Amino acid sequence: MPIDKSELNRLSPDARIKRLKQLEEESKKEAEEIGDLIRKSMQELKTGKLAEEIMPTQKPVDISGLFEPAGGEMLERTAKREGISMAKGTKSYQAFVQTYQDYSQLKGFYGIVATGGSLTQEQLAAIGQIGERIGKVEKYMTESERTASKLDASRAVLYKLRKETGLE
Repeated sequence: MPIDKSELNRLSPDARIKRLKQLEEESKKEAEEIGDLIRKSMQELKTGKLAEEIMPTQKPVDISGLFEPAGGEMLERTAKREGISMAKGTKSYQAFVQTYQDYSQLKGFYGIVATGGSLTQEQLAAIGQIGERIGKVEKYMTESERTASKLDASRAVLYKLRKETGLE
């Protein structure tokens, strides 16, 4: 809001100081709001750029090749091949979802134990089942994947130790 100097000159010195401080507070609030809007806009811009980088490129689809008689029933073979790859994708997606569910469950259990609570028999059984799933997954991991997994787990434990001991 623009300052009307003639209006301010008509006020008493005390009233003028009050009015100027009020205007100063309003301008500070506006500056904070503008700063917040700038930060949000920058974040949206970064998110948009990241989405553009991640988004796969679109390829034109030529369905006429599916109906060409190249050695028999090309359409059926393509459908079968795509069905198999979709099933594999579904299975890996389920494993991905299961991993995140297990992680969330373990975080909840840790929260109970960290606050001094005790776990129920069902919760202990769930921990055992999660441990079995992790053991099965580790059998099929490469050495570098195992090392990365251990590194991630070590970071998590280190963070919790620092937090619990007040070093963080």
